[in-house]
Amino acid sequence: MKFCWCLACLVLLSSFPALGAVYYVSNDTGSDAFDGLSPGTAFQTVGHINGLSVVPGDEVRFLCGETWRVQTLVITRSGSAGTPIVFSSFPADCSSKPVFSGAQPVSSWSFLGSNLYSADLNAGANTGLFPLGLNQLFRGPDRLPFGRWPNIAGHPDGGYAEVDSQPSSNQIRDTALPTGDWTGAVMHIKGIRWYMLNREVTSDSGSTLTLGADVQCWGGDCSQWGYFLNSHLDTLDEEGEWFYDEATNRVYLYSELGTPSDAEIEGSVITTMDGSLWGAIVLGRNLQEHISDVTVENLRIERWFDAGITTPINLESDENFYLVIRNNDIVDVETTGIRLTTWVWNAASGNGPSGWRGGRNQLIEGNTIDGANHFGLDTYGVDTQILSNEIRNVALIENLGRSGMGCGYSGTNCTENGAGIRLKHSTSAPDHTSRNNVLRYNRLSKVGMNGIDLFGRNTTLENNVIDQACWTKGDCGGIRTFGRNNLATTPVHDVVIRGNIIRDTLGNTNGTHPNFETLFSLGIYLDNYSRDMIVEGNTVTGSTWVGALFQRSTGTFTGNILYDNVASDWGSELSIVQSPTSVSQNNNIMFPLGVNRRSLRVSDSSYLTASDNNYFMSPYYDTSFADDSAGCCDMTLGDWQSWSGHDGASVAHWYTLSATDPPRSEIFINDTGQQRVFDLAGKGYLDLDQQPVTGTLTLPAYSSQILIEDPSGIFADGFESGDTSVWSSTRP
Repeated sequence: MKFCWCLACLVLLSSFPALGAVYYVSNDTGSDAFDGLSPGTAFQTVGHINGLSVVPGDEVRFLCGETWRVQTLVITRSGSAGTPIVFSSFPADCSSKPVFSGAQPVSSWSFLGSNLYSADLNAGANTGLFPLGLNQLFRGPDRLPFGRWPNIAGHPDGGYAEVDSQPSSNQIRDTALPTGDWTGAVMHIKGIRWYMLNREVTSDSGSTLTLGADVQCWGGDCSQWGYFLNSHLDTLDEEGEWFYDEATNRVYLYSELGTPSDAEIEGSVITTMDGSLWGAIVLGRNLQEHISDVTVENLRIERWFDAGITTPINLESDENFYLVIRNNDIVDVETTGIRLTTWVWNAASGNGPSGWRGGRNQLIEGNTIDGANHFGLDTYGVDTQILSNEIRNVALIENLGRSGMGCGYSGTNCTENGAGIRLKHSTSAPDHTSRNNVLRYNRLSKVGMNGIDLFGRNTTLENNVIDQACWTKGDCGGIRTFGRNNLATTPVHDVVIRGNIIRDTLGNTNGTHPNFETLFSLGIYLDNYSRDMIVEGNTVTGSTWVGALFQRSTGTFTGNILYDNVASDWGSELSIVQSPTSVSQNNNIMFPLGVNRRSLRVSDSSYLTASDNNYFMSPYYDTSFADDSAGCCDMTLGDWQSWSGHDGASVAHWYTLSATDPPRSEIFINDTGQQRVFDLAGKGYLDLDQQPVTGTLTLPAYSSQILIEDPSGIFADGFESGDTSVWSSTRP
C-alpha cells in the first residue's frame, strides 16, 4: 500500500515540468568561481550573471540587503510559455530589496574657500570610478540640487529670470544677468506653457548669451519669457548646490557643513553614451536579440545616470514580449523610470514593420518610481497591463540637471516630456502603436506634465488616482489624450476612462510670458481628434481651468463628478469645443465655486447629441452656461434649456451664495479599493436632492459624493443621527 502511494506520487510529480536551476548572487560573500547553486556558494557580480547560460525555468536571485554598484544587468536570454526566466531576490519578497546602485562614492574633497569644495575624479580613490563623469550627486539619502541661477527659493517667478529681448534667433539678452562668462552653461527656457527648451551657451557678451541652436518662443520672440541657467560654476551659492566640469572631470560642491567625508557624497556614474547600456537593467541586446518570457521582480534601482529598467535603443528582428516587471523600486534616475521604447531595425517577416515599438503582452505591476526627470513610465506597449504602480516626483524643476526634462539641445516644441505615464504613438510602425492596454489602480503624484498621456487606441484607464499633475508645466492634464489628422484616421480612439480620481492638477505657469501667467490645467483633457471616448464615473477636483474637455473629439460623458475646477473667471467644469466635436453627456455633476465660473461651456449646442439628468450646481453664479455661438451672454439653466433643447430633466443649484460667502458644499472622496465609511462628526448635511445625510457616509471604492451643509440646522442637533455628543445639559 505504501509502495503504491509513493509510486502514484512519482507519477503525479512527473506530469509537471521539472523546475529550473536557481542561481544565487551575493556581492558580500559570493564568488564568480563558485557554482552559484546555493546561498553559501553564490556568484558575486552582475557581469558574471550576464554571461550565464540560463534557460527557461531558471531563476537568478540576488541577496536582499546587499548593493551592486554600477553593474548593469543585461538580459539576453528568453524563457518559454509557462516557464519564464526569473530575476528576483532572496529571501523572496523581502523589504530590504537587493540594490542596483548607479552611484560611487566621491572622495578626496579639497577646500577652495568661500564654502566651495572640489574633487578631482581622475585622482586618488576616485580614479577609474568616473571615466565619463557623473550627472547626479547625493549626500546620504538626499539628492543634491544642481547649481542654478536664479535660485528657486524666494524667487517671485519660481526661479525663472526674464528675457529682455532676443537680438537674433540664437541669442537672448537679459540686463539682470550676473557678470561673468556663462559660456558652457545650459539655458532652460519656457517657450510656451507646455514646453521647456534646453540650449547650450556658446559665448557670453555682457548681457547677451549666444546659444548653440536657435530658440523659438510662442509669438515668435522670447522677450518676457522665463529661463534659468545651470551647469556652470558661477551658479553655486546655496547649500548643497553642485556642478560637474566635463573638461577637467572635476566636481564642485557648495557647502557650509565643512569638508565632506569620503563616504558622505555619491555621484551617478555615466557609463556609456551609445544607448546600449543606458539603464540599470537592460531588456535585450542592443542591435541584436529581443527577449520573451522573462520576469524582473523585487529589486531596487537607484541613482542611475540614465533609466532604471529599459529596452536598448535598437532591437533587430522583433520587440520584447511576455515580460513581467513587478514590485521593483526605482528611485532618483536622471531620465526615465521604466522605458519600453526601442527601434526594431530589421523586422523579420510576420513581425510587422520596422520602427518604434514598446513590447507586447507585458505586465508592469506594483512598481514604485520616485524622482525620474524625463518620464515615469514611457512605452509604445501593446496588450500590456500597467497595474498598481506608484509614480511620484517626476520632472520637478528643483531636480533638473543639465539634460532638463530630456529635450536635447536643439529642436522646438518638446511637449510630452515630464509625463508620469506616456503611451506613445508610433508613426513609423502604426500597427504597433500603443493599443489594447489596461491601466488600473495606479497612483501618480506630483508629476511635471500630464499624469497619463495617451496617444493610442483601445485602452482602458480605470481606478487610477492622480494628484498634482502639471506640477512643472501648464496646459496639460491629469489624463490627456491627443490624436492627429482627423477623426476617421486618428490613432486615438475607443478609450475607456472610468472611475479615476484626479485632484489638484496645477498647470504651473512660472516662467511664462505675462499674457500666459494664469494657472492653466485640465483634469480630463481629450484633444485633437480623440474619437469614441467613454468617460464615466470619474471624480475631478482642483484643476485650475477646466474639469473635463472634449476638443475636436467625440464620445460619451456619464456619471462624472466635476467639483471646484475653475480657478479663474474664464474656465468651466465641462467644456465641449471646436468642430467636429460630438458628445453625449448625462447624469453628471458640474459644481463650480465662484462668480463668473461656468458649469458648462460649448462652442455650439449642436455638438451635444444628448444632455440630460445632470446637476448644474453653481451657487455663486446663476448664469453658468456659455454657448459661444449664442453671441450674447451667459445663460441660466432655463435659458439654456430654451436655447439648446437639452437638459429638460436636469437641475440647477437650489441655494445661492454671495461672492464673499464660504462654500457650504464639501466633497468626500474614497480613493481606495475598498468601501470606506466617513464620520460626519455630528454635522447635518443634505445631498444634491435635498435629502438629509447624517451620522456616517459610506462610499464604494474609487467614488465620491458632494454634500451640502444643512442651512436649517435641524439635523445638527444630534437627535436624528443619534449623536448625543452635541446635546447640552443646560436647562433651557
